[in-house]
Amino acid sequence: MRLRPAPSTLARTAVLASAVALIACAGQAIAAPAPDNSALSATPFALDATRAPSGAKFDSGMQGFSVESADFAHGYLTKDLLAERLKTLGPHGVLRLGGYSMDLVWPAFGSAADAPAPAQAIGGTVDQTDLDSLKHLLDSTGWKVTLGVPLKSLIDPAKLKNPAKDPAPQVTMDQVVGEVKAAHATLGDDLLSVEVGNEYDNVTTLTPAEMWSTVKHYQAEIDAALPHAHLKMTGPSANTALTNSVIDGFADAALADGPDAPRRTLADMASHLYAGSHCGTSTATMAQLMSPDTYLKARTKLQGIKAVGARLHHTVPMTLNESNSTSCSGQPGVSHAYGSSLWALDHLLETAQNDVSRLLFHTNTAAICGDFKPRDSADYPISYRYYGAFCAADQTQLDAHQLSASPLYYGLWTFRQLPKGHFVDLGLPDDALGNLRAYGIEDDGKLHVVLINVQDPATADATDDTVSMKLPRGMHTARATTLVSSAPGGLSSLDAGAITLGGAKMTPAGTADRTPQSTPVQVGPGTSTITVAPGTAQIISISR
Repeated sequence: MRLRPAPSTLARTAVLASAVALIACAGQAIAAPAPDNSALSATPFALDATRAPSGAKFDSGMQGFSVESADFAHGYLTKDLLAERLKTLGPHGVLRLGGYSMDLVWPAFGSAADAPAPAQAIGGTVDQTDLDSLKHLLDSTGWKVTLGVPLKSLIDPAKLKNPAKDPAPQVTMDQVVGEVKAAHATLGDDLLSVEVGNEYDNVTTLTPAEMWSTVKHYQAEIDAALPHAHLKMTGPSANTALTNSVIDGFADAALADGPDAPRRTLADMASHLYAGSHCGTSTATMAQLMSPDTYLKARTKLQGIKAVGARLHHTVPMTLNESNSTSCSGQPGVSHAYGSSLWALDHLLETAQNDVSRLLFHTNTAAICGDFKPRDSADYPISYRYYGAFCAADQTQLDAHQLSASPLYYGLWTFRQLPKGHFVDLGLPDDALGNLRAYGIEDDGKLHVVLINVQDPATADATDDTVSMKLPRGMHTARATTLVSSAPGGLSSLDAGAITLGGAKMTPAGTADRTPQSTPVQVGPGTSTITVAPGTAQIISISR
């Protein structure tokens, strides 16, 4: 139940006044100070953490990255470049090699092993050296991979929506099978599945039933070459539409082959989801990204995906194998701003709470921050994507494998701090979503609560969220770890160096400069009250 606003306290005013005095004494100047909203009321909320755990499981290992096939083809998936950044997020992540350039690379395998790449292969050439580098990366991190293979050149040309747009090189099934054979021989069990095409519904007129038949055909060709590998497929990797008509139709076609057909063929059923768009003339704002409307639209999409999983009797994991804030390389001023760290944390938790098994954020791998290049550029594979998880300050830093963490990465790193468990519904009403997001996870008798104040501290009407939480019996100790930015620009700040998690920062080497620290939270008999400042997130770990 949401309560009426309570009077503001003098404490916040005193803290802000002290901070201003310290800055003045240090002789520091701030270009754009945040509005003084210390006189505003706090907004109180009442949550209940005594409810029984829901059926939804939680595992922070569900996160990972989607990477363009072009990045893979250009040799950027290396141990030196990426290993520390992946290990910091845990030992069980997944890399998806795919994206739009899946149809624009040249697999130098099979009869084409020594053939020059045609001009249409603007994504580059994938060969054994790329697989060898990938093997070193996976061995050093414990991560696994899904391999995307071309689709457009292997179907009836009449089924292409726009053959003149980014025409695909004429890859053959022999090349596809050759690449999969080499990947399996090199990667072994670290190769989770083979994905056929990227957003086929955007680039072809294939029906969901026709796409199901196509996926089965690829699997049959792979099985013939690797009869003992039993490799499964990922599909249909449908586009970012908020409806689920494509995966519904794909599931219909799979089930028409028998109740066990989906499980025999699919390692996972994949969809794509972006919170907004920067394609064509579309633009997105920070207010839209953090809005209740964006949250609720995502929930509807995720619940639809969950329903398809139920139709398959939960025999096939449901995944988002490509997602981020804003499609088409991200929205400048939004996707690489501080607010994206809070959004990413919220997006991961909302996705997990709806029984989606994996969420992969699309990212660049070897880009200089802000050095954006168009897709038709010869340097397209190393374009900076505004929603990227990391980037180098300049070419010298890139050459030294020094990649700075973006705000997005901080959201993923915060998510990584949570243990496995089951979700607990805290009873947050939808009309509170403009101020607060709240999640509870129970783990071996301990309770971990994530509270995100999504208000922008740079606005004059932002308030603290004061959360009174009813606790299970016997819990009396709590500590909070806070994700916060010290930059004055609020959610729109582009200074990733001002972000900390429990006082810790990510270094350009890909590791934390210290272990995130927590602070005590007062717990009374069966209750605790936590204050969450605007534009911050807290993980509160409560134990007996």
